[in-house]
Amino acid sequence: MTEDALLEGFLNRKVRVQFAPGMLGPESNPYTEGKLYDYSPSGLLLEKPDGSLDFVPTSAIRLVEIRPRAGWWERFTGTE
Repeated sequence: MTEDALLEGFLNRKVRVQFAPGMLGPESNPYTEGKLYDYSPSGLLLEKPDGSLDFVPTSAIRLVEIRPRAGWWERFTGTE
């Protein structure tokens, strides 16, 4: 797997992006969540539950947490 395709296998997975400390204001949320819609060297596109897209620049990212795929029971019942 090349570095350019590192996130390819995680498209459409739920992720939490934690922001770098220098990118936060006093009232800012320290993270954002959504489905990984697309990515590039300049940043990530996250799809929010309402269908809107958020762009998170690479320079603002401290950590990307990738949620595991739902198990059989979660998929069957529709729970998370």
